[in-house]
Amino acid sequence: MRMNRWLDRWIPPALRDSRVFTWAVRRSYRDLPVDIVDFKERAFDLPRAEYARFYRALRSRVDQGPTDLTPESFDAVLAAAGGDTVLDVACGLGELAARLARPGRTVVGVDVAVRAGRRGRDDTVSWCEADVERLPFRDGAFDTVVSTHTLEHVQHLGATLTELRRVARGRVVVVVPRQRPYRVTFNPHVHFFPYRFSLLAWTGTDRRYDLELVGGDWLYVEQQGAP
Repeated sequence: MRMNRWLDRWIPPALRDSRVFTWAVRRSYRDLPVDIVDFKERAFDLPRAEYARFYRALRSRVDQGPTDLTPESFDAVLAAAGGDTVLDVACGLGELAARLARPGRTVVGVDVAVRAGRRGRDDTVSWCEADVERLPFRDGAFDTVVSTHTLEHVQHLGATLTELRRVARGRVVVVVPRQRPYRVTFNPHVHFFPYRFSLLAWTGTDRRYDLELVGGDWLYVEQQGAP
């Protein structure tokens, strides 16, 4: 993530679209059903099954660590999550879900490929493989719904937000990276949030929410119910 912030700040767009940069990005991934460089152009037309297959096959040659969160945003999410039932949507390797777990709290981690990597090995968390746009839970099932570094990846951002809100009884906690839009990036992001209004354009402002920049990430906390 720090590398991406450095690239966004210092590498001009002309170089970002160059053959050299494109080659470097392609070298960072292997064996994908869709070329990483062409992914943004094709993402919104891919069938749901093929989109999920891309993410199940996604492996980077660069070790990106157990979580995309910065230490500051990681701690902020832990502080914002309340209640006895917490859902971590698109839980990644499960690092955050495991830290959210505590005695007396039920934590569920959901991802499109929950068995990959370390996901599913922590017995303090219940693991579930599911589509983030069609969560298999009843309305208001969780006190807090957390989703970090997820919205930038989804095909239908509005539908995903609707699902997060649907299954949340108390609050929704979302983290997205502050990143400029480029065709070629070292990650398969298809949505970008360089400014505060970039995220509010999707979430709206007719709800009770807090939005702040924490450790280079946008932290959005929304309280459910009437404003």
